[in-house]
Amino acid sequence: MGKNAKLLYDGQILTQGGEIKKQEILITDGRIAQVMPEISDLPADIERIDCDGKTVAPGLIDTHVHGALGRNFMEGTPDAIAAISGFMVKGGTTSCLATTMSADCDKTERALCGLRDACRDTVPGQVEILGIHLEGPFINVINRGAHPENSVRFATEPELKMIKSAAQETLKVVTLAPEIPYAMEAIEFFIKMGSRVSIGHTTADFKQTQAALIAGASRATHFFNAMPQIHHRQPGAVVALLLDPSVFLELTADGNHFALPIFEMILRVAEPARCILITDGVDVRGLGDGCFQRWEGTGVIVRDGEAKTQRGSLAGSMISQCDAIANLVSSGSVSTENALRMASEYPAKSVGVFDRKGSISPGKDADLVVFNPDFSVSMTIIRGDIAYREDV
Repeated sequence: MGKNAKLLYDGQILTQGGEIKKQEILITDGRIAQVMPEISDLPADIERIDCDGKTVAPGLIDTHVHGALGRNFMEGTPDAIAAISGFMVKGGTTSCLATTMSADCDKTERALCGLRDACRDTVPGQVEILGIHLEGPFINVINRGAHPENSVRFATEPELKMIKSAAQETLKVVTLAPEIPYAMEAIEFFIKMGSRVSIGHTTADFKQTQAALIAGASRATHFFNAMPQIHHRQPGAVVALLLDPSVFLELTADGNHFALPIFEMILRVAEPARCILITDGVDVRGLGDGCFQRWEGTGVIVRDGEAKTQRGSLAGSMISQCDAIANLVSSGSVSTENALRMASEYPAKSVGVFDRKGSISPGKDADLVVFNPDFSVSMTIIRGDIAYREDV
């Protein structure tokens, strides 16, 4: 028997095939060793975790998250990342893309270097940073949302080279607006780097969006939000993204970013396999209601679980991924199985890590979340280590 062995038993698990049924899971050496109805011939001293009455799912993957508890990934420091992780594991998140925001070149470079190092140096029991999501600064100032106006700019060749040098292979996703000057050149640059380009904070029309998709863009950043509204004679970016079957759509199920009928429309047109639940969680998550300043000084008002800038724009969300799952399932829009896959399997596929994350399969990383019936988190396991246990 390998190191740190654990047996999860009597739970209903989300199987690799997308069904929920009773199975046992054996973990050894930080990986899933076996998944069977009953696992026998185990040492008497193996750690046994009773999951009776609970659902075990793959660890949740948040591909768009900025921070929590007053800390922001833009700090790029181990203590900031540890603090954010401590919040995220309580919501069932086991890995993520550390997401930046628009800032000047020097601050961006420092953040990218710090996050690059974090991606390469995983910490036991801490959320794994799978890579970096560069959100901005190459966005449209008209639809900048909570991004500081003076930090939004056009791409330039020197800055693109700086980003490549600082982030290197850890740059997984880049959000940009395809209609701004030099955007198409930037898309080509990032695609050649091996990064995925996401369209967001944009005023692009239908043809401009299609051109970006042809150039290789493959994601939509917090879909519908910070994009032009649909007009029956001017379909715009939303329709172009929705109709392209190759595009993954980021969705924030916090009750503020979407009206329920819009969510239902997206799922009917796009199918759940294209939909990835994100939190877009901001650095003021977990601080309660009040007036706060985000990392770069932007004033944010938090009231009744909603964060807005002083201009009235949504400033990300306050939820954890377990909240998003609970919201979707309780609305009746999505089955439990699909909601769980939208927060695990499909995000893993969207950033190319499904070979080791996103399903409960032998050989994959032992990233698991044990849910109570109300989708609150009972336990979070990261690479075989218990990162969170309720009431402990």
